[in-house]
Amino acid sequence: MAHAAHADGHDEHTGHGGHHVASPALLLRTIGILVGLTVLTVALGWMEQNGVIHLGAFSVPVALLIAGGKAYFVAAYFMGLKYDGGTNLLAFVGSIVFLVIFLTFTYLDTGFRDTFEEQSATPIDEIEAGILEATRESEALAPAFEAVPLVTEPDADLFPNAAGSADAGAAMDAANTPTENALPAVEADASANDVVVTD
Repeated sequence: MAHAAHADGHDEHTGHGGHHVASPALLLRTIGILVGLTVLTVALGWMEQNGVIHLGAFSVPVALLIAGGKAYFVAAYFMGLKYDGGTNLLAFVGSIVFLVIFLTFTYLDTGFRDTFEEQSATPIDEIEAGILEATRESEALAPAFEAVPLVTEPDADLFPNAAGSADAGAAMDAANTPTENALPAVEADASANDVVVTD
């Protein structure tokens, strides 16, 4: 008998919050609202794209407002948060509030779009054409910067015999050839590791 009373008390689930079962009419109404909001989003996008209406800066906030409404219906009715305790609702609403704050600050930054010229916005054909033109210019300027010998023939003031003579090359070679008396010969003594200078 006590076991039956315990079983009956257990079936009630008095200590738990219980689960709310949504009626089919409520679920169908929620689906209808979600489909209607989706159709509204598509219609607004089509009208703005074809010039029927012009929302301008309000197009993103309107789209986010519609998406937020759809998120509310999904969370409230399909997820059951409308009938749930306050803890889940607090976490959900707090998340939504911070999401709105972050999106607001992000949206405020969209006013600075297209204020700077970006390199990535330049088509690759223009970049390659610029590189090709710079290569042609550098090839055209290359002869002006080639190394040119400073002296092509001996200076007459420095080498009076070389200028005008038929064997100027032989005279230059003779001037550059060392003679025996030009420098003392240096020999190394292998036994003493001393350097011996001989005349």
